[in-house]
Amino acid sequence: MQQYSVNEAAAAIIERQVLSDTERLQIKAKRLANGATVLDFGVHSKGGFLAGKYFAEIGMGGLGRLTYGTMRLRDHLVPSVQIFVEAPAVCEMASHVAFWKLPYRGGQAVISGPVRAIRGADQFARAVGYRDPAPSKAVACIQTGELPDEELCELISEGCGVSCENLYLLAARTGCMAGAVQVCARNVEQSMPTVYDHGFPMDKIVEASAVTPLVSMTDDESVAYGRVNDCLIYGQETNLYVRCDDKEITGMLDQLPFSKNDSSVYGVPFYELFAKCGNSWANVPRDWDAPCKINFINLTTGHVFSTGQICTDVLERSFMGERGMKL
Repeated sequence: MQQYSVNEAAAAIIERQVLSDTERLQIKAKRLANGATVLDFGVHSKGGFLAGKYFAEIGMGGLGRLTYGTMRLRDHLVPSVQIFVEAPAVCEMASHVAFWKLPYRGGQAVISGPVRAIRGADQFARAVGYRDPAPSKAVACIQTGELPDEELCELISEGCGVSCENLYLLAARTGCMAGAVQVCARNVEQSMPTVYDHGFPMDKIVEASAVTPLVSMTDDESVAYGRVNDCLIYGQETNLYVRCDDKEITGMLDQLPFSKNDSSVYGVPFYELFAKCGNSWANVPRDWDAPCKINFINLTTGHVFSTGQICTDVLERSFMGERGMKL
């Protein structure tokens, strides 16, 4: 993948398929005074299913595809987000992962997307050897309730070494459909850093796919934030296709899924867990940012290993009970 540019690929999707079709996608594009282009995928724009698909695929640098399906949660048939990934180490660790933290307005702006691959912006981007080979454009993504301004774009520009005039920044809040889709599409993205934390070599993961339920939305941003994260820690299932010795898988299985946490954490809706952390990711223990279920398909041995479980109780309670419709 040394000749492939995740930024050039993402910029091509924006220029060829998004900018020419903003009305149908129900999004807006704005060029800032410093030349950066901000794409409103759901801050003030509607941002629906199709916009969410583009947001996710752009964030994966053209190496992942999103399709929609359905999942059954007991008596309920709900929409699902399915991701299929090529070159997972590059697609997810170097590009898609949301982990580049920039000091901004007294807090932090957490940036995801291909821009992270240019200089290896954070520890997960540096976990793989890939660096985007001299892109002429940079593409960044952010989950936010406010449209990015010139200041943030300039910080990103300085961090990646690409001028603002050649920077695209996608933005969406959580409480819109596109925002929910792009978060729920972070199923493989959530699994791979956890596997990396336990010493598994990223280059041994050759393909990946995953599915996550997609909940009904709400304008309440904090409730929406809790719901989409419940989808990931209680409802997501990832398949990692690997080539390795079986012992490299079995030695870490029990430490991977969110269910490894005790009953004071596992089974509690994320809305409540996040509140205990002051509603700040800086205070969220690393073990809480874990996948729900992972299946390892070892292409070398033909063996399959699985860890974790779907927790329909919490999902139903989160979506339709305590914070939703009373059943």
